[in-house]
Amino acid sequence: MFTVSKSIWVNPSPEQETVLTRDHIWEGLVMKAEDATPFVEVMDKCRVLERGDRYLRREIEINGTKAQERVTFFPKHMVVFEPLESDGLIKNDIEEDAHGHLSIRFTFALELPKDENVSAQTYAQRMEKNYTAAVETTLDTIRTFVKEGKL
Repeated sequence: MFTVSKSIWVNPSPEQETVLTRDHIWEGLVMKAEDATPFVEVMDKCRVLERGDRYLRREIEINGTKAQERVTFFPKHMVVFEPLESDGLIKNDIEEDAHGHLSIRFTFALELPKDENVSAQTYAQRMEKNYTAAVETTLDTIRTFVKEGKL
């Protein structure tokens, strides 16, 4: 198993047209947990199978492959995605520095798939690139939803 963690600024430019707040980010992450298709380009389907106190279980489909995940909510702080068919997890932490600047730290701990013919380092680098893009797309989608009044 390997772990990668990276932080991405939420509002990197002070001239940014739409500044996101912690509440915007939190609401967007909850929306993403419930239906990730507007947030994750490669996701074909996402549906909630079960809801509980501070968690849900969902089925996702990516490139024709279905999987189930448990999503656990730590309100206004963190969302944790755990695949149910394999070991690992993906965390999205909302962080704030001493100056009030927000960032999202994504952390993933995953096993190298058995069918991958690359080193763990090469696979981790590829996954980091993919997850960075996914977080940036998530922030762009949340920003669009704020502009449209959906958040």
